[in-house]
Order: sequence, then C-alpha cells, then structure tokens
Amino acid sequence: MALSSAVSTDSQDRPGVFRRYRGILKQIENRVRAMSPEINRANRAMFRLADLSEDMRILSLNAELAAGRAGSRGAAVRALTQYTRGLVRRLIEINESASGLPTLYRTSAATLRTLRHLRQLEEATVLVDTVGAPGSALDALSILEKCRAVEVQEIVGHIQGINDGTTRLGVMVRVVDDIVSQAASIATNIAAEAVSAGVHEAEFRAVAETMTRYVEELRTMNDEAARGLRGAFEGCRALLEIAAALSRKHAGPVVRLDR
Repeated sequence: MALSSAVSTDSQDRPGVFRRYRGILKQIENRVRAMSPEINRANRAMFRLADLSEDMRILSLNAELAAGRAGSRGAAVRALTQYTRGLVRRLIEINESASGLPTLYRTSAATLRTLRHLRQLEEATVLVDTVGAPGSALDALSILEKCRAVEVQEIVGHIQGINDGTTRLGVMVRVVDDIVSQAASIATNIAAEAVSAGVHEAEFRAVAETMTRYVEELRTMNDEAARGLRGAFEGCRALLEIAAALSRKHAGPVVRLDR
C-alpha cells in the first residue's frame, strides 16, 4: 500500500489507517491462541524421545552381548540387534533435529506480542488523528504507518515459522511411526527365537519384553505428538491463507502455501 494513500489529511480517511485490518488481525490472534496448546502438546511429547532413544541403545548392546553368549543359538538374535541399532541411530538423528527446532510455543507467543504492538500503534494513530495539528499529524501518521508495515511483516514471518516448524515435526512423527513398526517386528522375532534358545530362553525373552515395552512407550509418545499436530496443521493452513491476504494488502512477501 502506498504511504500517500494510507495517510491523508482528510479526516474521513485517517481514522481507518489501522482499523481496516482489525478483522484480519483478530482472525490471526484467535487462530494462534487456539493452536498454541496443540503445538505445545506435540512439543512436550517429542521431548521424551531422547530418553527412549538411549534406553533402546543400551538394550541393543545388552541384547548383542546375550546373543554372543548363546553362540550359534544367538545368531538370529545378533542379526536382529544389528537392525535395532540402526533404528536407534535414526531415533538419535530425529532427536537431534527436534532439539534444533525453535520452540513453536515461543513463536506463537511472539506472534501475539506483535499483534499487541499493532493494537498499540492503532491507538496511537487514533490519538494523533484526534489531537494533532494538521502538519505534525501527517508526519506522525507517516511514521506510524511505517512502523505498522514492519510489524505486519513480522507477523507474516512468525506465521511462516510456525508452519515450517510444524511441518518438520510432522515429518519426524511419520519417521518415528515407521521405526515403531519395525521395532515391534524385531521384538516379536526375538521372542520367537527365545523359544528355541534352550538355556538362553529366559534372557532372550527378557530382551523381547523390554523392547516391546519401549516400543509401546514410543508409540504412546508419537501418538500424543500426532494428536497435537492434527489440530496444528488445520490452524496453520488457515493462518497461511490469512497471512497471504495480509501480505497482499501490504505489498509484502508472498507466503508459501506449502501444505
């Protein structure tokens, strides 16, 4: 929007400098407030991944030692533990990626702060328009308009950040779901090998049962994250569309609708 069209000495034009966008900004605020608990829920769930990855790593090492003690009867279990260690490496990589994500909850809070700044700018605009002398009021309104444009682009950036972070978490959840499925199969196969392991049956059975427990904990963690993300995905889609409209109104950058 050209500054000359946004700021005018005509008293019928100036009061609407900010208020014409109030409806869009309110939509953003409502969406962000509704999404914040769901985003936080998904984040909290993924925080448990580090401990579960370490538990499975230690279990795979103990299982390999047990397979070594069993000699030829432990050959299949030894091969299965190698697969398990590969899954653990993938879990560790996912955890490292998750720890590198900016906290989505903080980004949501930053969006709300910026919306509050815009409301303050609107109040300042109304005040200047009401009490300012014509010449000085025009200068003040020009400054306020520039500040508003900066704040609007900050909001667009925050929304894109929320979308990018949510998308990355969604990818992690899908990978963990695949790992859970494979780890469950490994636990089942180790339990089957335990039946014919003779004196090593109890040890192999304990490994299978422990792995099954870790798999269930991983599944619970991942399901919790997925439930939070389902609500967040819907909110992100709506936010991106609102942000795209907001950017067009202010000739800002095009927001990617990448979902």
